[in-house]
Amino acid sequence: MASRFLSHVKVWLLAAPLMICAITPIIPDDAAFEVTDSEQASVARALGPLRAEAVTATANDRFDRWFVRSGLLEASFKGSDAPTLLSDAGASEFGRNWLKRMWLSVYRAVYRASVAGYWLLGGMVLFAALVNDGAVSRMIRAAGAGFANPVTFHVAAHALLLTFGLGASALLLPVPLLAEWWTFGVCLIGMLSWRLAASFHVGK
Repeated sequence: MASRFLSHVKVWLLAAPLMICAITPIIPDDAAFEVTDSEQASVARALGPLRAEAVTATANDRFDRWFVRSGLLEASFKGSDAPTLLSDAGASEFGRNWLKRMWLSVYRAVYRASVAGYWLLGGMVLFAALVNDGAVSRMIRAAGAGFANPVTFHVAAHALLLTFGLGASALLLPVPLLAEWWTFGVCLIGMLSWRLAASFHVGK
C-alpha cells in the first residue's frame, strides 16, 4: 500500500505540475499566462488592498532573486537567441515564445503561492484541530465496539492527495484563480483530514 501511495504522490505532486508547465506554454496567447485583473481584484477583496500590494511586491522579489539574479532566466534564452546560418523552419522562434510563456507561468505560480501563504497558518491550525477531533471520534467509536472502515480511509487518503495535487497544479493553470478558492481548498482539506483520522486503518 505504501508503494502505491508513493507512486500517487509522484503523479499528483510532481508529474502533473511538470506536465502542465511543459504543455500549457504551447498556447499561442501571452495574455493567458498573465495575472488577470479579476485575480488581482479577488486578492484585494480577500486580503485588503495593502496586503494585495505586499503580495505583488513579495512575488516580484522572489522571482527576481530565484530566477533573474541567479541567471536562470537569461541562461534559458541563450540557445534560442543564437543566430544560425541555416533556416530552422521557425523552431527558434517557437522555442523563444515557449520559454517566454513558461517564465510568465512560473511568475504567476510564484504570485499565487505568495497569495496562498496567507492561508497557510490558519490551514495548519484547522488541520491539527480536525485531525485531533477525528482521532478522538475514532477512539470513541472503537470503545463502543465500532470499527474503522478501510474503504473510507483509502478514499479519504486518495481524495486528500488529489486535493493537494490539484492545489499544486492550480498554481500553473492558465486560467484565473480567484483568492476565494484557497478558502474552499483549506475547508476541503480540513474535512478530508477529519475523515482520514476518524477512519484510520492499519490493515489489521
